[in-house]
Amino acid sequence: MADKRLKGQEVSVQVVVGGQLSDAFTAVASFNDTAKFDKKEDGFLGETTNRYDETFNGFDGSLEMQVSSQKWMEFQALIKARAKREQPDLIINLVRVDFYANGDTPTRTYQDCSFGPMPSNVPDRGGFVTVSLDFSCGDVDDNLQALL
Repeated sequence: MADKRLKGQEVSVQVVVGGQLSDAFTAVASFNDTAKFDKKEDGFLGETTNRYDETFNGFDGSLEMQVSSQKWMEFQALIKARAKREQPDLIINLVRVDFYANGDTPTRTYQDCSFGPMPSNVPDRGGFVTVSLDFSCGDVDDNLQALL
């Protein structure tokens, strides 16, 4: 029998602002992350193959959510205040928890995230309003077998 694969309904994404769980993120529709590595390659005289190495450059990610209150605007105002150095010490972490069918529940915390563009989309009269967030961080804290 094949192992059951992880589906989106088994993934939780939460945002922690200044040590407190944010209630602005109630309908996350999608989440993406990328571990950024650079591969280095050099060739040297007298050697028949190149040498390889890599460097780690942090993580990039994005999420899209539907909004249900002005709390996402409050979150955006906090990002703006931090960017303008009105609240420079505010730390924002994103937390992803995967609930695997075999009982594994690893937690990945994207530490001290910085944010880029935050477009919102009003698609049509009957469509749900969505907000997209673009983020980057220097590192993650992986807590295997943890549950929030």
